[in-house]
Amino acid sequence: MENNSNRAPDGSNTDDILDILNRYRASQSPDGQEQPAPEPAVPEPEPSAEFEGISGHFSDTADLSKIRKERDSHFKSTGEKKKKPLLKRFFAALGNMSFLLKAVLYLAVVLAVSVYCIYYAVTGMNDVFALVNSDTQATITVTADTTLGEIADSLAEQGVIRYPWLFNLYCKYYSDDEIALIEGEYTFSDSQNYSNILYSVTHENIVRTTVRVTIPEGYTVDNIIDLLVEKNVGTREGFVDAINNYPYKHEFVKLLDEMGYSSDRKYRLEGYLYPDTYEFYTDSAEYLVINKILNNFSARFWDYYDEDYRSDIESLGMTFDDIVTLASMIQAEAKYIIDYECVSYVFHNRLSHPNTFPYLQSDATVQYFLDEREQELTQEALDTDNPYNTYLYEGLPPGAICNPGLDALESAIYPSAPLNNNGKVIDAYYFVSDNAGNTYYSATLAGHEANKATVAKINAGLKDADD
Repeated sequence: MENNSNRAPDGSNTDDILDILNRYRASQSPDGQEQPAPEPAVPEPEPSAEFEGISGHFSDTADLSKIRKERDSHFKSTGEKKKKPLLKRFFAALGNMSFLLKAVLYLAVVLAVSVYCIYYAVTGMNDVFALVNSDTQATITVTADTTLGEIADSLAEQGVIRYPWLFNLYCKYYSDDEIALIEGEYTFSDSQNYSNILYSVTHENIVRTTVRVTIPEGYTVDNIIDLLVEKNVGTREGFVDAINNYPYKHEFVKLLDEMGYSSDRKYRLEGYLYPDTYEFYTDSAEYLVINKILNNFSARFWDYYDEDYRSDIESLGMTFDDIVTLASMIQAEAKYIIDYECVSYVFHNRLSHPNTFPYLQSDATVQYFLDEREQELTQEALDTDNPYNTYLYEGLPPGAICNPGLDALESAIYPSAPLNNNGKVIDAYYFVSDNAGNTYYSATLAGHEANKATVAKINAGLKDADD
């Protein structure tokens, strides 16, 4: 076991203490000379408990607190006792903390770091996407020698963006290749996001011309193409190809292609180019122009097909394309909306009695395939062999003969019998219209011939009035 006989009560080594004491006494001697160190005394056999391990030469009257101060001063002056580094002392203090204090400190650090990260994440997103703005503007000039870094620094200096380094990072992510800048003077505001700014300095500012085009109800595909080309939108060849061949994503176009249609059909999408007023870019591709018109047909009619129309159409034993075709005939035959449902009634009556009335005998279907519209159809025109001639071919024509509006489409689904002058229902199978647009209905051929004679007189009178 280690011998502790040379240890003072406070744990200090006795020899060290004696050495300090001798120097102290020397400093207190009259001549200021250091006295020779006395020979170490042999320890008492049985030292008292109070001074166990202290040599018998140790003065009973010595001031231990003063000795301790001397000892501390000695170690300090000799550098034998050094302070621990600040970081070590911090971790030492941390190790001595209670669990609760450690938890509080941990949460405080996590909270501070989270707030710091959230702050920079929010401000960074605002800088990239321009979520918040203060109407700050900046004008920069881009020359052949200007770099994206210089643009970023200039925008940051003028307050349009906050983090130029983030803008540079965005540009590198945007393109792996070198970004070519377009020379010129640009004005930016803090309402523009990084994408807007980058696009502005890398793309030519091309002003696109728009035109307003009104497609009337009853216009054929040929009429619509002529109108668009006249407005400097697309080419005839481009539109014909877009209408007959382009694979549009609309459900009704896909269903039409799946069902199939007659090879005699002139235009695949005749009847589906919804009449309305549109705005087009003059440099738009033809398929984009047609796609926009088809979108309108979908919004006005097809979006309600399943819920409002499907069951009623199926109860008629018809397809949606049959209804579009019939609606186009109604649109072309009747001048006034009040006659739409009645004309529809006549066609439905004939379609329901194919043995008695195999032919729909619609003048409008004949007009469709003629090179020029005739005021009064000649017998030659009526005898022309064409799949659209409903005087020669039974049932509906191969496709629509114009592009109907919603009133004509709904009238094709919901026909209504005409009334005579006494308010009685006419189970009509015939109708004829004069040049003023008035329509006359009859249930028999004899009645129809009488109506035709009446119409002839009215048209003659209208012609004389014009002359």
